[in-house]
Amino acid sequence: TVPVTSTGDRPLTKEDLETIMRLADGTALLISTRGAVSGSRYLLDEDEITVGRDPSADILLDDSTVSRAHAVFRRLNGRYCVIDAGSLNGTYVNRQRVDQQELKNGDEIILGKFRLVYFDNKAVIAS
Repeated sequence: TVPVTSTGDRPLTKEDLETIMRLADGTALLISTRGAVSGSRYLLDEDEITVGRDPSADILLDDSTVSRAHAVFRRLNGRYCVIDAGSLNGTYVNRQRVDQQELKNGDEIILGKFRLVYFDNKAVIAS
């Protein structure tokens, strides 16, 4: 297991680390590292969370590079996976285009020009 120390382009802040350590079982956190919402955090705590440009999306990423209904984060057996919702520009995990991918700590999800890094409460935090 590799210790988590950053969100790709930037080190984790003290606040990021504290939030990750407090995550309840079956929940996860996305930290935005690129795009207009860089630095934003999104709690995954429902069985299904929609992401897209549509104002009704659970996570709104308002940019033309993101489809109105771009992706879905789905909880299965206490773990999250990301599922592409037929987006034009695709959904990528660690720079590989995916239709569906189970997520693990430190995975980078790319949706249009946005980059989100995934963490759950099983993250091994380097001190």
